Amino acid sequence: MIRRTLDSCCEKGIVGLVLSALVFSALATGAVRTLEFVVVEWLVAASGLLWVARTWLEPHRNRLLFPPVGWCLLLFLGYALFHYVQADVEYTARREVLRLLVYALLFFVALNNLHKSEWTQIALYMLVFTGAAIAVYGIVQMIVEAEHVWHFTRPEQYKGRGSGTFINPNHFAGFLGMLLPLCLASVLTGRISQPMRILLGYSALLLAGGVAVSMSRGGWISTSLALAAIVAVLGWRKQFRLRGILLTCIVLGVIAGFLLLSPFAQDRLRNINKPGTMEHVGSRTELWGAAAAVWKEEKLLGVGPGHFDHHFPKYRPERLQSRPVRVHNDYLNTLVDWGLIGMLLAGLMLGTMVHGIIKSWKYSQRTSSDLSAKTSNRAAFVLGSTVGLGSIALHSFVDFNLHIPSNAMLAATLTGLLAAYIRFATERYWVAVRMPVRLTLTVAVGGVAVLLMSEALGQTREYARLEASQSAESFPEQVKGLEKALQIEPNNFETAGMLGEIHRRRAADSGSTARKVELKKAAAWLRQAIVLNPYDAYSYARLGMALDQLGQTDKAGEYFDRAEQLDRNGYLTVANVGWHKMHIGEYEEAKRYFERVSPPLEYIVQNPGGTPLKQGQQLTEQEFHDAQKAHGTNTFEANLVNGGLVAHRSEKTAQDLARHIRAVYLPYINEQLRDGE
Repeated sequence: MIRRTLDSCCEKGIVGLVLSALVFSALATGAVRTLEFVVVEWLVAASGLLWVARTWLEPHRNRLLFPPVGWCLLLFLGYALFHYVQADVEYTARREVLRLLVYALLFFVALNNLHKSEWTQIALYMLVFTGAAIAVYGIVQMIVEAEHVWHFTRPEQYKGRGSGTFINPNHFAGFLGMLLPLCLASVLTGRISQPMRILLGYSALLLAGGVAVSMSRGGWISTSLALAAIVAVLGWRKQFRLRGILLTCIVLGVIAGFLLLSPFAQDRLRNINKPGTMEHVGSRTELWGAAAAVWKEEKLLGVGPGHFDHHFPKYRPERLQSRPVRVHNDYLNTLVDWGLIGMLLAGLMLGTMVHGIIKSWKYSQRTSSDLSAKTSNRAAFVLGSTVGLGSIALHSFVDFNLHIPSNAMLAATLTGLLAAYIRFATERYWVAVRMPVRLTLTVAVGGVAVLLMSEALGQTREYARLEASQSAESFPEQVKGLEKALQIEPNNFETAGMLGEIHRRRAADSGSTARKVELKKAAAWLRQAIVLNPYDAYSYARLGMALDQLGQTDKAGEYFDRAEQLDRNGYLTVANVGWHKMHIGEYEEAKRYFERVSPPLEYIVQNPGGTPLKQGQQLTEQEFHDAQKAHGTNTFEANLVNGGLVAHRSEKTAQDLARHIRAVYLPYINEQLRDGE
């Protein structure tokens, strides 16, 4: 009796922990930052430990459900661990594999502990209402033109778009796109009370509104196709055909009204193929082209977990000066990171999942003996979750939704709950929890849980030291904080690089003796950063700058050459190489590099307005600013002819560098060239 009571408490604890992890991750900007993901790791690990406890408390009641998709997932995890051991950048690979372990553990926990109808319904309500609340936040953001998500400032490029509790509106749309079909299916075909049906109906409207204000074209398309799938299924079943027709009319009316009343949405569609606008899709295709080039380096095994970000600068198009981190296509990202083998394993998981859905579909429907006109929560969940997962799968062709923890966790949970319906089709996938199975499960799940907790603790300590370093009021305190962070996480190449850079900058404000000491420290830390990540062009360039200042110009040239090989089109790398050329007196070469970054600005008048300017007239930077002062900034239109590489970056540091190049470096170089003549 005590064992059964404890087992029931553990079961409820698992449900609470899983739902807490899902809700928290969605509210905490998708759990993309270290501290938020640490909370997720603790919650999921704790749920895993409670699952292990249940197998020891009531082994006869808690059989293990292990469908084919579970074996495929274990196969992929084994491949991931093999890849991690061979990774070039251990820190990046470890962080990526840890995320996979969180998603896999969440899948198995949901599969074996949340499959009861009461828990499935509670999960549905909690997730839908959370999504509706986030959607309201996103709608308000668009109405008041908010620039913040909680206390975080959103990038300028997302202005005018709702993103709810996410930073990126596309990920906001992906999250809601999974929940909307689930909500609609429950409203239209679920066996629920009338008040709950009304609440879910309003929630569906809010979810649809959230997708709309995200201004995510991928979200619009994937969600529209998901709704079309819901309508098709309802139309196929005679008892729900009228509801399908009504839903179609409502959806078409809402879409038409939204497009007619929103100029911003019209611009998002109108400028899709217009170069030079933020809505242009050319940057996506250029990024995919670079990703394909990265994949060709290692077609079979891929470049490594999370390693696309390290290899991308080598193939960077000139227009993509930002750090994309991901490919903006989950399938291509999988191919690049994990290779053909990883892609085949992922395809095998998808195939077994689809086969399981097809096999269990008819067993989730009410039979004629059940009076088929009645509704069914089981059928509603299978329909809604299947279409919701289909929605995120479609959206993932143009974005990296499944690399956002909250979205990946929601997808893993829905997949686990959906896979559990195979139990209605056959008993063959139930495994009795005898002692060998129990021990194996305890070692595997307990080991993963302990690993996640251990890593979460280390990440928390490292994060605290890094934060202390950033808020330090003196240079020694800043260095001390970074050194302690590196002691906690010795493989974090970014921390080593930061230590090298702050010592190099400190040298500029030091006397001759101290300057040499600081530069030597900088060089040592930067060498360590290069060992930890041999693909970081910035570490090579900064090491080259330190060696230049130490008088070791020949050796510095080797590091600058390597930096240029790794990031030939990166504006900061090109500027650093230009600085090196200027430092060693190669002024012609220095001028060429600096003008690639930010050449003397020229403008062409497009519309002179009421000014004496003529259409097509060329203006220098000074003439342009003089004309603005004389006639006003909005009286005429002029386009920049060539802003260089830095023209594709709008943040203050990049523009300050551009101005410094034009105001200081280029005039100095031109003066030296004139003197040399």
